[in-house]
Amino acid sequence: MNEQQRDELRAKAGDFKMYSLVLFSLGVFFYLGTIIPGALEAAKKPFALLMVGGCFMAALYCSRRSAVCARRLEEEEDRFE
Repeated sequence: MNEQQRDELRAKAGDFKMYSLVLFSLGVFFYLGTIIPGALEAAKKPFALLMVGGCFMAALYCSRRSAVCARRLEEEEDRFE
C-alpha cells in the first residue's frame, strides 16, 4: 500500500467517525422530540421512533466502518515496522 492509499484510508476513517457522531446526535434530537410532552402528535411518534432507530443503526454502521478502516491502516503500518 502506498502513501496515497494510506492517506485515503486515514481520511475515510475520520469521515466515518464524523458521520457516526452526527447521526448519533441527530438520533438524540429526534428522541428528545418524542419524550417532550406536547412536542409531537401521538400519530407521529412511531415514525419519529423509527427515525431514531434508523439514525442509531446508521451511526453504528459508520462507527464500525471507521474501526475497520483504522484497523486496516494499523495492520498496514505494522507490516512495515
